[in-house]
Amino acid sequence: MALVACVPPPIGRYEWKREDGFVALLNLSSPERAALKNLTAEAAIELRQGDMRERGTALIQMKAPDLFRLDVRGPFYSHIFTAIQEADSLIVYGPAVDGVWKGGARGPLLMHLTGVDLGLYHLPYALLGLVEPGVLATDLEVEYPRADRAIVPLYGAGIVRRLWVDLHKGLIARERLETLSGQVLVERRLAKYRRVAGLLLPQQVEIKQGDVVISLDYRSCDIDKELSVDTFSKGIPRQELRRVP
Repeated sequence: MALVACVPPPIGRYEWKREDGFVALLNLSSPERAALKNLTAEAAIELRQGDMRERGTALIQMKAPDLFRLDVRGPFYSHIFTAIQEADSLIVYGPAVDGVWKGGARGPLLMHLTGVDLGLYHLPYALLGLVEPGVLATDLEVEYPRADRAIVPLYGAGIVRRLWVDLHKGLIARERLETLSGQVLVERRLAKYRRVAGLLLPQQVEIKQGDVVISLDYRSCDIDKELSVDTFSKGIPRQELRRVP
């Protein structure tokens, strides 16, 4: 009994009750995101497409309100590519993209690099596994595939977001974006949640579109380290910058 008493409680949003509604559940994370001023995280990253597999290490840095940097390195810490987002613009450079490119954060640049179009996703949130609030699709039914799961439909910008909710823990296990006609655009799976200070984050994030899968397994995450603005522009070769519409 003493040993059982020492085991920490399982991670979850136990302040949420089913009668509160699913929109209320999503809104619980809003103060956490608002309080997120700096973040430094490291993850094992894998890109799969058919029989092709590429593995590396991803260093993610984020500073509120609109600075984000992703450095991906391969074996022996070799540089594969760096992506830097500032507000709505994105710069990507490195051997994997053959030069230095600049384009819109939601444009074709990232899709050209990874094969995945994140569409309406906010890039840092997509990689970190954060789920944004939404509007419940009242004309679509909430599904209950099993006693502890609900599939919740939300509307947003001409698409349907479906969330797989763990009814016991109040956690999102999966998110799928679809067109109004039902075509699947992109899907995320979120697993092994843990608390980082006051922030609830999944340790494992998988992003899938067609036969392309990006998997991240987070090894560390620090939200207390203060990041300077200069951190995000360090090492960018400004010469021969090419633009993508």
